[in-house]
Amino acid sequence: MLIPDGWSGNGVKTLRRISYWISYVWRLVATDLSFSVFGAGALLASLIVFPVLRLIALVFFLGREWAHRRCQFSISIGFHLFIEFMRFFGVLTYEVRGAEKLRDLSGTLIVSNHPTLLDVVFIISMVPQTLCVVKKEAWTNPFLLGVMWGTGYIQNDEPMQLIDDCVQGMEAGNNLLIFPEATRTVRGKPMKLRRGAASIISTSLKPFVPITITCDPLTLTKADKWFMPAPQRMHYEIIVHDAYDPAPEIIDINQLSLSNRRINRILEKLFAAGLDLHG
Repeated sequence: MLIPDGWSGNGVKTLRRISYWISYVWRLVATDLSFSVFGAGALLASLIVFPVLRLIALVFFLGREWAHRRCQFSISIGFHLFIEFMRFFGVLTYEVRGAEKLRDLSGTLIVSNHPTLLDVVFIISMVPQTLCVVKKEAWTNPFLLGVMWGTGYIQNDEPMQLIDDCVQGMEAGNNLLIFPEATRTVRGKPMKLRRGAASIISTSLKPFVPITITCDPLTLTKADKWFMPAPQRMHYEIIVHDAYDPAPEIIDINQLSLSNRRINRILEKLFAAGLDLHG
């Protein structure tokens, strides 16, 4: 910020304070506008875009899988536009390292840490054909219900059915995104990995691609309101790591609990090493 010549210390502080609040109010308006556009887009897709795609699949006998993949592709485009909308209006900036490792994936498991609300948005914007494991609450949200059905996303309420659905989805050629914590990281506490992702890895025996995400300043956590902006513009840093083959760590598929513990220890190390790279 340029300071006019002759300004006193108090004048400079006042000018900086005014500048900060102008920036804050702008980001407040832009943040609320961004999420309003997001909700409207999800509702539009649910009411118009996805029913049209399903109707085309029905009329031309293309099958439900065809409709699901076209809906997933539509969501990926929408998420990319949403991110660029927020970037254009100064809500956030971002940097992605290793994005080329996500190109041309098929039947691949993607695992990521989960610090903020936008993590899934960033990843799906880069991987169009992707299934997600989604909380049961999303299936009762009027803005998201149509998205859940249209894309074929997987509900996480039945653990054993969840594993079967995820493995079958990958065997059919779909990529799968899952957050091993199952929810956003609690601010100030270490990651607590659940067994869902480990069970899917142990059962499928497929290599997986780890992703680590940081946000500075940290916001849009479980403790934050989505409509309140961060103290300053958010900067996301996303690192896509090399695929990891877990097969050598899985001794006996019948000893799932033992394999799960081993896989979770591997995930903890990978996430810790990845976050160290963020500095």
